[in-house]
Amino acid sequence: MYTKKYKIAVIIPVYNAEKYIKKCIKSFQKQTFQNFKLVLVNDGSKDKSGKICDDMAKKDERIYVIHQENKGAVEARKTGVLSQEAQKADYIFLSDADDVVESDALEKLYNTAVEYDADCVCANMRKYWKGIKVNSKYKSPCFNIKAPKVYNHRDIIEKIYISCFGITDYPVNLFAKLYKSELIAKAIDFPAIVRFMGEDLSVTLRCLPLTQRLVIIPDIVYNYRIGGGTSRFMPDMLNDFLALYDNKIKLIYEYDMPQDAMFYINIELMNIVISWLKMCQKQGRYLEIQMKEEIKRVCEIKEVSHAAMQLCERENKNQIALMVYNQETEEIYTRLMQQIDAEKRVDKIKEVLKKI
Repeated sequence: MYTKKYKIAVIIPVYNAEKYIKKCIKSFQKQTFQNFKLVLVNDGSKDKSGKICDDMAKKDERIYVIHQENKGAVEARKTGVLSQEAQKADYIFLSDADDVVESDALEKLYNTAVEYDADCVCANMRKYWKGIKVNSKYKSPCFNIKAPKVYNHRDIIEKIYISCFGITDYPVNLFAKLYKSELIAKAIDFPAIVRFMGEDLSVTLRCLPLTQRLVIIPDIVYNYRIGGGTSRFMPDMLNDFLALYDNKIKLIYEYDMPQDAMFYINIELMNIVISWLKMCQKQGRYLEIQMKEEIKRVCEIKEVSHAAMQLCERENKNQIALMVYNQETEEIYTRLMQQIDAEKRVDKIKEVLKKI
């Protein structure tokens, strides 16, 4: 155990973020709550990110910089959370290097955590695009409140944890939340389940069952940047979600989920399969013969065929599941291309509207 020295440690993994990291750091320097340590983990950046972090640390003793070889965001965040500096804090807040927080974010979260003796405080967040804050049209049901709402451990398992299994009542992201340092350290100190996709979910899956008291507040405290998007092929996408699927099944039985979690994760997996195949065609530029080979391969994956079979056994049969279970390669390919063509038309319309 470390002697507590700070109220909050803010952990920010940094990789080639020279365009945004200054603005991110400054949003914390302007906080109304000042008893914090900013732990920046430079994950082998090839641009000026590391130098920017060091220069800002020289001017602000609250900033602590860790330099390491590139290990990816998952390991960089773990390095920060498990560092001696972070564990000297009562609570930990996580941020990405290209996002910004509201000036009273830490104050609201900390005051709530202390008032309710919370293991975790969850607040809301919104999109951030070219310096403009954009409120989302969709709001997780858990934020339909006007005052803090407290959940004990039983409530968390019965009402909140189900959101990790394919529905969206509660945000599974790591951001806009304040964690007791011991809690997030336990949840994150595991070999990575995923390589790229689903990192937040993999940690939240472990974190929520360890949480004895969760408090949700309706306030928006975090702004996450959008607009960059991703047009690149992500070869680990499907494997990451298959790993999460296997992990979720174990947790369903471990915590005796009171809701139909298996049904939700099976539906989710079917949707992931379609997203993966679309990526293969659009970003991977697979030819028709390659697409059909990949469709056949995916349909034969143990987890995918098992999920499809279980969905087909229900009265309300899922059309995707039926095609996958029967390995209808030609039909899946035809429908997939129809969806992709429709999406291309919508994208073209959006591009035209942007120019008006």
